Amino acid sequence: MKVKIYRFDYSQNKESYFDEFEVPVPKDKNWTVMDVLDYIAETMDSSISYYKHSVCNHGICGRCTLQVNGKVGLACLCVANDYKELTLEPVPNGNVIKDLIVKRA
Repeated sequence: MKVKIYRFDYSQNKESYFDEFEVPVPKDKNWTVMDVLDYIAETMDSSISYYKHSVCNHGICGRCTLQVNGKVGLACLCVANDYKELTLEPVPNGNVIKDLIVKRA
């Protein structure tokens, strides 16, 4: 699966851009968007920043909220297998600190 992730680092004062990854999402097992992000962070690019809250991971805390193909959702609940390709962006109306992490008002 092709995955595009919004990249930006406020501390670096650089322009935002999208990084692309090819992720082997298994067809016989449902992966969430969080599983995809974990795979990328663990095997491809450990510099990706996103909210990972191991205590929750059940859609309770809402920290992992982001945009998946333009729609706001929770990374821990959104099933990645439902898509042919993913574009992951920070939530709108948030001040981006780094990649998918925002400071909310």
